Amino acid sequence: MSFVSIRGNRSNRTNQRSEPAVSGLRNGPTAQYLRRIFGELKSHKRLAVSDQILLMISFCTAYLLQVGMPVGEAGYKALSGLILYGAAASLVIFPVAGMYRRHPKTASIPDALSSFTGVAIVIGIMTIASLSGMISIQPHLGTLIVAFFIAMPLLSGSRLARRIGSRYETVLNGEKRAQTENRIPLLLVGTGTSCDLYLRALRNTSDTEYRPIGIVDSVEDSKGLFFHDIPIVGSVRDIDAVADWCTRKEMPRQIVLTEAPSQFDQKAIKSLVEWAEGRGIAIRKLAGLCETFELEEAQPLKTLEVAPDDLLQRPARMCDHHRMARLISGARVVVTGAGGSIGSELARQIAANGPESLLLLDHSEYNLYSVTKDLAHYFPEVDRHSEICDIRDKERVERFFQQHKPDIVFNAAALKHVPIVEKNPCQGVLTNVVGTRNVAEAALRVNAKAMVQISTDKAVNASSVMGATKRVAELYCAGLDREARESDTRFMTVRFGNVLGSSGSLIPLFKEQIACGGPLTVTDPRMERFFMTIREAVELTLMASANGVERQTDKGSIFVLDMGEPIKIIDLAERMIRLSGMEPGRDIAIKIIGTRPGEKLFEELFDKLETRSACGIDGVLSAASASVSLAELRRWADRLEAFARLQDRPMVLRTLQDIVPGYGESADEIENAPRRNDLPPEEAKAVPLSNRHFADAPKGPFSIGADLLRNKIVVRH
Repeated sequence: MSFVSIRGNRSNRTNQRSEPAVSGLRNGPTAQYLRRIFGELKSHKRLAVSDQILLMISFCTAYLLQVGMPVGEAGYKALSGLILYGAAASLVIFPVAGMYRRHPKTASIPDALSSFTGVAIVIGIMTIASLSGMISIQPHLGTLIVAFFIAMPLLSGSRLARRIGSRYETVLNGEKRAQTENRIPLLLVGTGTSCDLYLRALRNTSDTEYRPIGIVDSVEDSKGLFFHDIPIVGSVRDIDAVADWCTRKEMPRQIVLTEAPSQFDQKAIKSLVEWAEGRGIAIRKLAGLCETFELEEAQPLKTLEVAPDDLLQRPARMCDHHRMARLISGARVVVTGAGGSIGSELARQIAANGPESLLLLDHSEYNLYSVTKDLAHYFPEVDRHSEICDIRDKERVERFFQQHKPDIVFNAAALKHVPIVEKNPCQGVLTNVVGTRNVAEAALRVNAKAMVQISTDKAVNASSVMGATKRVAELYCAGLDREARESDTRFMTVRFGNVLGSSGSLIPLFKEQIACGGPLTVTDPRMERFFMTIREAVELTLMASANGVERQTDKGSIFVLDMGEPIKIIDLAERMIRLSGMEPGRDIAIKIIGTRPGEKLFEELFDKLETRSACGIDGVLSAASASVSLAELRRWADRLEAFARLQDRPMVLRTLQDIVPGYGESADEIENAPRRNDLPPEEAKAVPLSNRHFADAPKGPFSIGADLLRNKIVVRH
């Protein structure tokens, strides 16, 4: 073997032995520690430079305070040496002390302790080095002590200032957003760790939809204190005090339990929940902070409760509770359709504002029983009168109003399901038009302060019988408000979008279909609607009446809630499935079934002939349409009643078409309706005497043609 090959083999063996040693040095604990230190410095470059500058300022200030202005070369040399040695020591000590380990936005007490440790070590090293002669300068001991007490607040304060700056940047951004969108007021229960962290999260989030207004504590001696910047309004053991505060200041939309219900006094929590439910306030609970879930955790199929508020793609609207209370307190109030979704919520919110008496009308025995039972439970002190009454029955409505002499009337009675009313147009007319007329005329005769008619966005450019009948009711109330001279009664209309969670509406249907495993049925993937919650609908009703009475708004106005952008029904279906803990298409299918008679792909809030304006209520607009003679409106209502009671479907549809512009233009049944010159004697007897004036009815802006008005109904005696 040659000398060269032997030498080469030895060199290879030496390299093989040295490679593990080098690798050990590169990956050893010391190398990892150094890499971490340099990584921290790299992530906090600005903070590290800021610390050096502040430390130099501290040494300069301490020198000036202890020694005075540097004199001559020796003085400047001593000062510069003090600064340079301090900077060199801090570059090593500060990272080692952990001053750059935490994110600056989370600065807190541990960061102050790290700063204390770092500065103390630097000052201690410089003191020892100076006394032992290891450094050339000999600073005064008092200078180093003063420098310590100056550097400590400067370094700690810089970290705190950065956190405060980021916080106020978030707050300012949130305030800009709050100028355009109302946040949901929350009443929190509990002052534990979860509440603390929740308030911090809300404070540091600019796009939150929630606004805490108060905290209910579990103890009684903390009332009047502040938790963060939120007032403690009372204790769960004193619900009356909490209720009084909410009535005086602001009523929450949700009450949030920040701890598990078992952590509170059970009897007190039950009283709080009953008080909230009686006023339509939602009860929520914060999710456990320590709960974790696998992303694809295999769990049995289950559904979660979906709150209607979760489906809105906008914050719910707020209302002026004080104005509502001024209207309702001490008044005699009538609610028709009191057993329905809107009517029952109206009754609850009216009862919460202390009326003199609450008068409930409904044609359904069970619905009337249910709402009366709820009111007896939550508001036993309110004087209630419940009557089974169909608003189609004019004489019974009149007797009831004459007996109780109401001050405020809310007409929530209606037939509202588009497909059903489409198949039963005569019944739709009798309830939605004739019933509204009966209630309005009765309110007029007893000189009520105000009547509020509940309408729907389906009345705008109506394509269904339901929409057309509600439009006629709108016109009738507007006509009474403009022209009725018999009394000072105000007649106002509130126009709603689709109400989430109301009986027979979309949300209960989807919930039922999800519970059965699907599919969810959607008529058309392009179908979209405006949505609002039951609470919003009722608050708008109350605010409209209060606004109309107090501000004396324009006569014949229709109040319309600004509900944001319409929501596609298929998007709503997918959102409901996800909120129920499942995945659309995988766990629950969505089936397209086609549009039903009378349905439109989209709804509108304003008719093209209406002018809109502000009405003094935030988020609510006022719509005014062309004026229609009250005399004509009464004649049209009488004519519709005559044909409806005769079950003359074609003539009901034709009359609706002539009254409501644009409705039924393509309906074959209307176009082919027979033109009747007279009524058989046995049918003519059923026509009320009040219809005699149809033969002389004049034309108006939405006039029924002369060929329909004249000589079509002949009353025989």
